Amino acid sequence: MKKSALFLCFVVAGLMLCAQPDRVYKSLKEVRNVDSVYHLKLNYKRLKKFPDKIFEMRNLRTLDLGRNFIDTIPPEIAVLTQLETLDLRRNRIRIVPPELGSLTNLKTLNLSRNPILELPDEMSNLVNLEELILWMTGVVSFPPSFVALNYSLKLIDLRVCPLSYDDQQAIEQLLPTPRKRWDYVCNCQ
Repeated sequence: MKKSALFLCFVVAGLMLCAQPDRVYKSLKEVRNVDSVYHLKLNYKRLKKFPDKIFEMRNLRTLDLGRNFIDTIPPEIAVLTQLETLDLRRNRIRIVPPELGSLTNLKTLNLSRNPILELPDEMSNLVNLEELILWMTGVVSFPPSFVALNYSLKLIDLRVCPLSYDDQQAIEQLLPTPRKRWDYVCNCQ
């Protein structure tokens, strides 16, 4: 028996619109109906900013904008409330806006290889977050409010971050439950 893709079809004003929850769009040119987009992968597109059309995609579950030249996460990110996976690795992002804390369905957040130094308190609202990937960023601590994520987080990746032994101990005290990936520090003098 062949597996067929799941199609959700709607008749609107005489037009039949089909949402394909399993389809991964790799170009905005492919998008005919923003409500039918659940997975969008725009990595390696040389983007310098979030395309505005993304903020119309209210059903978006997965967004991959990795390996671009994006330097800002716009506050409009807050409208993507259905988002479960956000991949922004290998960009030029320096500041994570507090609006990211509105994405309460987010399960995986990848901010690796961005020059980020700190995370906003509002990220403690991400109560479904399971994976926080900060590999090769400048993050060395979390706000005290992150204690709220102790049981939802399963993995925190802090490899190649400039963490001291004391930084690691402070993170371990704040978030003892999640598994951590980090480099062993050298207390060389």
